[in-house]
Amino acid sequence: FDPEDFKFAPEEKEDYFLFLGRVYEGKGVHIALQVTEAIGAKLIIAGQNSLKQMGIEKTPEHVIELGYADVATRKRLMKNARALIIATTYLEPFGGVVVEALLSGTPIITPHFGAFAEIQNGKTGFLCHTLKDYVYAVKNADLIDPAECRRRGLDYTLDAVAPQFEAWFSAIMDCYTGAGWEQL
Repeated sequence: FDPEDFKFAPEEKEDYFLFLGRVYEGKGVHIALQVTEAIGAKLIIAGQNSLKQMGIEKTPEHVIELGYADVATRKRLMKNARALIIATTYLEPFGGVVVEALLSGTPIITPHFGAFAEIQNGKTGFLCHTLKDYVYAVKNADLIDPAECRRRGLDYTLDAVAPQFEAWFSAIMDCYTGAGWEQL
């Protein structure tokens, strides 16, 4: 990720939570709906598909559904959201939207499994197990320091990961050139 692609403006947070991703139960949009409704918070949903395609005929009053978000819209939504709710119900292999939000200084509210286990609970977001955990997280999202989120997001920049990939590719090549893992 290029940190210049994301606007970091911690003082510009607005009073909404964000769900950004494919709109279907596997991504946990139903959890984001339930949690924000439970505390009376505004939820913006942006992504492919729609609540209607999930069988929800009437958009709840606390929800704004935008549909697909282009790069400029994503940037604005992420920098201004109180937190990103990404309540995926399957083992997410990575979840790039999480890094995008972190680079924007936006805390993550997510399950405790899959790639999201890298979120530092209470420091860059909240790892949740139950509805009670999610409710606690949305109520306390403002306690997370946006600058700490940004710092964590910087762990995923090209400058940070390129040396790791280079080492990995070198190790693979060593296996083909006779200097495999058994070599000192």
